[in-house]
Amino acid sequence: MYMTNYDKKIRNSIIALVSAVAILGITVVISYFVIYGPHGITLLGNKNKKALSYASGSASAKQGSTVFFGDSITEMCDLNAYYPNVNSYNRGISGDTTENMLKRVETNVLALAPSNIVFLGGTNDIGKNVPPQDIANNIEQIIQKTQQALPDCKIFIQSVYPVNPTRKPTFYSKTGNRTNDTIDALNLLIQEFCYNYGCTYIDVNSYLKDQDGNLQKAFSIDGLHLTKQGYEKVSRIVAPYLEDFV
Repeated sequence: MYMTNYDKKIRNSIIALVSAVAILGITVVISYFVIYGPHGITLLGNKNKKALSYASGSASAKQGSTVFFGDSITEMCDLNAYYPNVNSYNRGISGDTTENMLKRVETNVLALAPSNIVFLGGTNDIGKNVPPQDIANNIEQIIQKTQQALPDCKIFIQSVYPVNPTRKPTFYSKTGNRTNDTIDALNLLIQEFCYNYGCTYIDVNSYLKDQDGNLQKAFSIDGLHLTKQGYEKVSRIVAPYLEDFV
């Protein structure tokens, strides 16, 4: 069939558009795995499947251990590398909110009957515009459930880490709606009820900030998640609290 110059222009425009979209998609995918490395696939995993997997492994887990409970920042942490002397289990799930953590704390954490729980959560709630008081209420309920089920378990609550909105390895910012002012407000609430419930509040936040109050660029790959250097810094802060339980 005869193709006019106009038809050819339309065809070429469509081909160019499709090619541009394809190149953009490939670039985004490659950038994602360059940034997150081996954690890339893990972070994309289904939350419910991860929670069920954790629950099924609870029965065979060694009791009296230390459970690190949180979201992607916890999930991406190589406990063997950063806490080699601690008998620990990782119960972090990427994208998890404190509401979801509250729902799975019994099967994913308390079922292991740990001696210690190291908790970190709340940043994803802030990213969804959940008010700090509501986030604090969820964390408080997690503490209450833990103390009711395991009265001898030591509970360590990490302060929510700062973010850096200027740290953009790609055109997409991972900090989203998170602000350090909101994070600071939440941390004040967390610190208050840790005192009320006899939990240990671990101030990690202030040690990760730069002079402008943002997460130091050396500590973050995307303004939210940590680099190896960031995890090393955190472990130097958290590990001493666990030395008596090694």
